[in-house]
Amino acid sequence: MFSTCVRTFLASGLAAVLCAQQAAGSSAASQGFLGSRDGLTHGRIAADILAELEIVVGKDGRMATERRVARLENALRPMFLSMPKDSAGNLHATSVRYLLHRLFVQRHGWFVNGLNPASSAWNSSSPADIFGKYAGEDVHNVFNRKLSTAGFSLHQVAVFAATLEALVHTDSIERLEAAYNMKGFSKDGALTDDQVTTATELYMMMYVLNINHTATNSVEMKEAVDTILEVYPTWPDTQTFVQGVRESVLADVEVQDRTTWNTTLRVLEEVSERYGKWQDKECHSLKDELIKMDEDGNGRVPLERFYEKAITNSSWQFLESVPYLRQLGALDESDAQRLSVIIPNYINSPSNCVASSKFYAVCCIHECEALLGSLETHIGAPEAQPALLAQLVSGLKSSSTVNTPRQLDASLLARLDEIAAHHGGMVPLHGRLFAQWMHHAYPRECNYPHSSGTTNPLGAEEFYEQFGEEVEATHEEIWGIMNKTSKLTHGEQQALPWTVEEEMFVHRHERVPSLFSRLLNVLGQLFAFGAAIVAMGGLLYPRLVAPRSKGMVVGSKDSHKYYV
Repeated sequence: MFSTCVRTFLASGLAAVLCAQQAAGSSAASQGFLGSRDGLTHGRIAADILAELEIVVGKDGRMATERRVARLENALRPMFLSMPKDSAGNLHATSVRYLLHRLFVQRHGWFVNGLNPASSAWNSSSPADIFGKYAGEDVHNVFNRKLSTAGFSLHQVAVFAATLEALVHTDSIERLEAAYNMKGFSKDGALTDDQVTTATELYMMMYVLNINHTATNSVEMKEAVDTILEVYPTWPDTQTFVQGVRESVLADVEVQDRTTWNTTLRVLEEVSERYGKWQDKECHSLKDELIKMDEDGNGRVPLERFYEKAITNSSWQFLESVPYLRQLGALDESDAQRLSVIIPNYINSPSNCVASSKFYAVCCIHECEALLGSLETHIGAPEAQPALLAQLVSGLKSSSTVNTPRQLDASLLARLDEIAAHHGGMVPLHGRLFAQWMHHAYPRECNYPHSSGTTNPLGAEEFYEQFGEEVEATHEEIWGIMNKTSKLTHGEQQALPWTVEEEMFVHRHERVPSLFSRLLNVLGQLFAFGAAIVAMGGLLYPRLVAPRSKGMVVGSKDSHKYYV
């Protein structure tokens, strides 16, 4: 096609306009002469997703979902506005997955199965896949069809999130039914306060110990009751938390309804909503312990110090083995002689998740989410100039370890400029390089972002099943590490690792140039090509003509070949 355009260009400058249209080809055809026709397509496809959902889950299922949509839209809006969108203002499936993952981490500390990328890239699967296993193909198809054809509007992302929350509610019903059945309690009528306490405690044990409520029995649950303090030392605090939630819910309940099935279910659903943020206080305590061991303030704990506390204080914490820490992405090996634990990567890893359902695990809430969310709210776009980002970060609300306002050092400002140069002058907010920059700016709050495929964060059981290794280091292994590092002198503070590998967490929509700009671009290419031919002719002419004048044969072993 391009050679045809070159010949046309050499024949007529006016005809180059036609060649430009041909070179724009499929793009121009799909956009139409006066602009995109996608608006019409999206308009037909983006019918009310709730109406389609009602067909497959029924009216009650739709109502259970719809009640949650408005508040979820409000929670999603700042992030949604900062995401790159298509010409119709919709998000690609990759961006929806990333957005939903962040939503549930922020709201509940839920790491939803199928939304967190783990070892894969963010664009490796559709978020709708999570419905295929637990809600059936009909529900899966409702969402997947729209995602794959038109993307999601803010409202549709909120409906997706509300549908998932409704499924979690159904899971809570099944878990409470299992607790009632074990004790022979009836769902009809009221129980005594002691019976409600017994049922809710069985429910919470199944929840925090990740016991499959559809397969467990009374014998297994009795063993759980007998060993709960050994397995889960903070159980008394959990009991107090649940009781406090129950009292707050009962404040609006009539006396005769305080111990009914519906009220107890309402209490436990509220527990599920609040548990992640309540449990996060343990994460802050864990962080405080690690910060005491971070002498350089760079978000790293030397491995020997990490293990020292466990050995000297007989603590059940800080015992993860080197292979497991590496798998979690919590090990900094930039100094091979002195390994260290990356504080935020360790805190936010699956090793510190404490409760789960078949849909999610409850883990620590990323402190960096609040920082990034604040930037998104201020910028309201997927990218920003480095100077604006520097100004905003300098004045962000103080984190637990970084006070503001502050003056960013020269190295941080230079890194921002590097990222912008990599992306044509702007810094994308949702890419690996900016996440790495945030780790440098907040080394104790923001994770170091490993490239996808280099780590594979797994829970303890999953790690053992996959590798056949225990997640805890033996005392012999720990003493060996401590003895080895004790012989090393503590040199200068190591610079935080920085790699220039970029990876986008969201789908970036290429800006579609106007027809005029496409014409100019093609004309520029044609003129440049013509100039190259003229210049090359100047180089070739003396080599093609001069040898003949000297009696040499063109193409002999003393001549040169030129490829254009």
